[in-house]
Amino acid sequence: MAITMQGNWTVSVKSKTAAFQQRFVIQGSDSADGVYAGDVSTPPVHVTGAQWTIAIEHLPTGKGATWKPSAERLGTPSAMGGQIVFDILSNDTGADQDYDDLILTCSMAQSPTDYVVYGRVRSYAGLCRANPCFPFYFVIDTPLQLAELLKHPTLRETLEQLYGDRIRQFERRIPFPPIPEPDPPPFRPMMVPLRSAPPEEAGVSQAAPEMSVVARSSRPPLGTAVFNNELSYVRDFARFKDAFKFYCEVKNQPGLLLRFVEYDRTEDELAGGPYTGTGDRQTLGLTVTDERGNYLCRFTQTLPDIAAETEDVVSGGAPLATQLRPDLLVQVVSGTGGTAGVLFETGLFSDIPNFKRINLCLPESVINPGPTACQGGRAIQSIGNIWVISGLGNTLDAQGRITATNSLGPQLTRGAWAGRLHLFACFTDAKPAVAYYTIRFRRPGGGWAFVQEYHEHPKISDIGSSPDYTGTKVGPFTTVPLKVDGGPPQTVPYYLNIESDPGWVLTHRTLKVRLSSSYYENLLYLPEQDPRTVEFWIEGYDSTGKKVPGADDKIKLYLDNRPITGDIASIAMGGVAPGECGLFDLPTPNATLTVRFRVHQPGGFVNSYNLSVLRGSATPVAVQDVVAPPQPLSLVYDEPTHGNTFFGTANAVGPDLDNYVVAELQAVAGAWLPGGKNFCAFAFEIHAAPRTTNGYGVFGGYRLDTELIGISYNPPTP
Repeated sequence: MAITMQGNWTVSVKSKTAAFQQRFVIQGSDSADGVYAGDVSTPPVHVTGAQWTIAIEHLPTGKGATWKPSAERLGTPSAMGGQIVFDILSNDTGADQDYDDLILTCSMAQSPTDYVVYGRVRSYAGLCRANPCFPFYFVIDTPLQLAELLKHPTLRETLEQLYGDRIRQFERRIPFPPIPEPDPPPFRPMMVPLRSAPPEEAGVSQAAPEMSVVARSSRPPLGTAVFNNELSYVRDFARFKDAFKFYCEVKNQPGLLLRFVEYDRTEDELAGGPYTGTGDRQTLGLTVTDERGNYLCRFTQTLPDIAAETEDVVSGGAPLATQLRPDLLVQVVSGTGGTAGVLFETGLFSDIPNFKRINLCLPESVINPGPTACQGGRAIQSIGNIWVISGLGNTLDAQGRITATNSLGPQLTRGAWAGRLHLFACFTDAKPAVAYYTIRFRRPGGGWAFVQEYHEHPKISDIGSSPDYTGTKVGPFTTVPLKVDGGPPQTVPYYLNIESDPGWVLTHRTLKVRLSSSYYENLLYLPEQDPRTVEFWIEGYDSTGKKVPGADDKIKLYLDNRPITGDIASIAMGGVAPGECGLFDLPTPNATLTVRFRVHQPGGFVNSYNLSVLRGSATPVAVQDVVAPPQPLSLVYDEPTHGNTFFGTANAVGPDLDNYVVAELQAVAGAWLPGGKNFCAFAFEIHAAPRTTNGYGVFGGYRLDTELIGISYNPPTP
């Protein structure tokens, strides 16, 4: 694969040890785009440009041979004689595997404003309850890790001290996301310091050479203010981490697109508070890991950038020259545009010197590079992070409802699909190779139509080709006629099969299309129709346009983007309902209030609903229905009870024809008003959560309606 570069470098041919002709190609630069002979006699090439690529190619012998890309690896950079130097090693398709067929040397002059960071990216998987590669911090990388830790009271207490607001936000009900659903945001790591980090020594970690380390901060360690007097909590986290460290496996990650971001700490972080990830950010550059997971990125801090760092300084801390160094975050991204999905974001690496090795370690589950071979005997592998192959705990019923129990993705029972759906599939086992694929859709029993949604993916050689580059088109195209259904060639929309092409960024190469589920749902069904099953059919074709035997798969998905609706129709006392913002003058401290309300989702995909009462400054008031049979004020979908469908209050006690139910409410405490008060404002609210997913998460709950009233009680005069 091509090597991504940033800034100004001099490229020269170090050696050639190959029978085949060699050359290198520079693209995306400001000054040196072109093809250069791979000979030691070739003059050094001075390349400038914010972002560019260099690719080594070779020409096999034989009639009709064409230039082919060579495999490339980054050598380890070194600083010597006022320069930073590294090699690019290549291997052609000859019999040997020695990576010395053509070796290029890249060099740049060192300067106080130029920075080079390099290292290796590895992923971890297995029974990991935290990132195993940070020796001085307990780093929480994923929502699943956080959810597991919050089950342990001692650990939870400490996390609430450090990250109380984030934990409350993590556990609260969230509004229903927009449709189509955007790519999920990254989980910002939580960093719990376990012990003081040693000082920086020549920019190289003191830990195991292949492991990631958090930056050796010369400022007060994040969380110091909390942890000086909480050493027992530190030991609890260390013991928890030790209990699982032998069950984590790590491996190199090639072809990942990395984005480097400069980070300015918040005032609270500068004072020793925990890392939040909410400080100001500036994008520094992009790079792609090579076939062994190695990367290199160069960026420049201008004088205004350095001056701005004076606002990111701790009084009485390390020397000013040290504190003016940038703090870095590294993101794994699925594309280069501003709206590209961030698959993973590291913790903080602070006070980076001009030449620095940073090895990265990230959870394998978040990058989803795709399978190396088709799994489960089928082409379609997953929708988002929900596997649809057999044996992994996820099943689709005959109409396409999803029951997902696998811990690597969202979990739900008899759910519908909604939002933007990422369809992952592979043809790596197909013979001959699949060059193109089509995707068709239909309502079951109806005629097939072709999916024509635009799909793009970052191509390594095109990164930096323009300031607005977001990816290279994968489809749809109509230039190659395909023999659809075994008939004569015809022009239909198709996509390029890039899953095995190293010229494209590895992450999500098996993503075949992003389906806007509401489009197909609304095209095929009227608003009141059920079920809303849509069938999708993917087929692979070879380079001649002929269908590849066995390279096809079908899947049924139940699509339902219809929202849950609900309202509080009335609140009454003694049969009288004064309406919005009514005032209830109670005859007794705990007089009964009659509430008529409704919750409804036409497809039966309610997961839960509840009626709650708040008093004054949002103080919860426990209430109960005092008339038999009691009306449940909170109901949760239960498959044995409800089967496939839970509509809302239609499944409650005594719904009318419009699905409204009635509850006769009294305060559990025995009085609506607290002692010493004769008046207060009350809010009656309905919340509900759907049973739908986009493959990355289960859609959260939201408030359907609020009714505001006033309640007063004046005891009779003795």
